[in-house]
Amino acid sequence: MNSLTSRQRKLLYAIGIIVLLGPIVYLGFPVQQSGTTVSSSGLGKLGQLRHDYSLGEATLGEVDPSSSAMNLVLLGLRGPAASLLHLKAIEYQETKQWAKLRAAVDSIILLQPHYVQIWKFQGWNLAYNVSREWDKVDDRFYWVKEGIKFLQLGTERNETIPILEHNVGEVIDKKMGVSDEKKYFREFFVHDPDNKFKDKITGINGPDVAINEEGIDSYLVARKHFEDANVKDDNDGLVEVKGMTHVFFRQGPTKALMSYSEALTKEGNFYGVDKPMAAGSVANDVASTSASEGNAGSTLTASIWKQANDEWMNVYGKYQFLGRDGHKYMLNSTEAELVAMAKGNGINVVEQRSVWNGSVDMVHYRFWRDYSEMEADPVTIELHTAFFEAKKAYAEGRGYNIVLPDGTIQISESQKLLETSMTRCIEAAAKYPKFFIDNSSYLEEALLTVRYWKAVHLNNGTTEAADYPLKALWEGNAGMHLEIERQFLTESRSRKK
Repeated sequence: MNSLTSRQRKLLYAIGIIVLLGPIVYLGFPVQQSGTTVSSSGLGKLGQLRHDYSLGEATLGEVDPSSSAMNLVLLGLRGPAASLLHLKAIEYQETKQWAKLRAAVDSIILLQPHYVQIWKFQGWNLAYNVSREWDKVDDRFYWVKEGIKFLQLGTERNETIPILEHNVGEVIDKKMGVSDEKKYFREFFVHDPDNKFKDKITGINGPDVAINEEGIDSYLVARKHFEDANVKDDNDGLVEVKGMTHVFFRQGPTKALMSYSEALTKEGNFYGVDKPMAAGSVANDVASTSASEGNAGSTLTASIWKQANDEWMNVYGKYQFLGRDGHKYMLNSTEAELVAMAKGNGINVVEQRSVWNGSVDMVHYRFWRDYSEMEADPVTIELHTAFFEAKKAYAEGRGYNIVLPDGTIQISESQKLLETSMTRCIEAAAKYPKFFIDNSSYLEEALLTVRYWKAVHLNNGTTEAADYPLKALWEGNAGMHLEIERQFLTESRSRKK
């Protein structure tokens, strides 16, 4: 039986409370922060750890104190408050109240700064859904930037989360390089249309340094974010990145490099400068001043493709992934490596090959290996270069033959380049036949080359050769002629006569 009186028990409880409060107050005391540093003394040790490991919550002072969300916060219902703000954000988006939308989004991340899905969804929402609500391309670009900046803020608040860093690179990669406005967005990424980024000396608009500090191509910025994401993935020690299959996640940097070279090829920027190709010349010989690390005898695009192929084979291809049932595999495995990997996994070679081959097929590893090898080939480089310069010559009125004083006919520059392109196309098709079938981009380029060549002959009133280089390819793909005609008419609409 307890011999303590009621007064004594209450006194003991009070003493116990005070004793327990001591370490709580000592460890949880608010830290003194100056800039980015905090006090390292025992006082406020928990606050210091929260700061060091990015576990602290942002202040709630910026949430509208008169809102219903704040009422829920004061009652300790942070989750319902965030849900209410999500509903308000959707309402503001539907009613096109953009300022209120951004304020609501800012309030959500104040309430849930470490909830990754919030950052992923709202960053994507601003860059894709909100941006398309605007008519002017400049305005769309502004909201794409807002989405990118929002995701970047998320990476700062969640420094150890690889997927957020990857998402920043993905939005930059896709919006600048794949979207309907890519022609403008790629230019805006380096030369922002907002005049507050205009250089006072040159009068040229520079980039928004918040998303492109170095003023470089969008694919190269995306690549940096993909590389940082992979570093975070390595440091995190995880084998799976939440929200994305790991084998796709890790290919980001190399695929960005490939996309960069593809874009340069489509834009005709093979050398990194505006350097036209001489009619009938070999691209490798002309590129003595290549901007790619000073490599003589190589175009910029060829050097990039070589680097991409090397990374695909020896960096991405040699990374050890965990496949089915936790078995390790490498995409670029020799037979000996498959045997060694099977032994390490404690399975037979047949099962190891099944694990390996499934992922190889899933990421189209062999295709990108062969594609990057083909694009780095001098024959393919000259094929692209000659065709681009031929189309340029045709558009500028250099597709007409010239009658010299002695009566001889000088073949037009456009025709010479087109015939060079056709010859190289035959060589490329012989070396890489699988890329010239089934409506591939290479087949389209070859057929479009023939269409331009026929147009040059028609304009000059000359007779086509009976057996021109791509005749069999042209006649064997009659089903594509209508689409090729559409492309030709679209591209040659502004031709000078």
